[in-house]
Amino acid sequence: MEVPGTFDKDVSIVYTYSVTFEENNAIKWASRWDYILVSMPHTNIQWFSIMNSLVIVLFLSGMVAMIMLRTLHKDIARYNQVDQADFIKLPTTKEKSSVPYEDAQEESGWKQVHGDVFRPPRKGMLLSVFLGQGTQIFIMTFITLCKDCFVSVISNT
Repeated sequence: MEVPGTFDKDVSIVYTYSVTFEENNAIKWASRWDYILVSMPHTNIQWFSIMNSLVIVLFLSGMVAMIMLRTLHKDIARYNQVDQADFIKLPTTKEKSSVPYEDAQEESGWKQVHGDVFRPPRKGMLLSVFLGQGTQIFIMTFITLCKDCFVSVISNT
């Protein structure tokens, strides 16, 4: 659309709209979205994509678990060797030992994290507020979605 003519100064155009509510009792509350859902293409569930994602998540979780088990197994074996050396009162030299006593004593790997894990956060109250609000929003969203699923299933029958 084009406004006919030329103007020497700015033209102010006022746009308005109005809405009227018309109650329609012919449409049931449970079926109010049916015309939109029927017209949507590709409403089939993509089971292959869901299973593919699930397999990838399980595979990666298994890899992480194996790495952690190997690391912990090495550390536990090292600690057991140190405990046996203390129990038998072996000398603290490196003779005929696969893991020296001094090396097993120093902290390495996941043990270095214990200082960070047990240190309180700088802004603990702010962290707890955000964590509480996020948890509340997540749980309320989950409850609302579950309720809506069950209500729509029950009301469509």
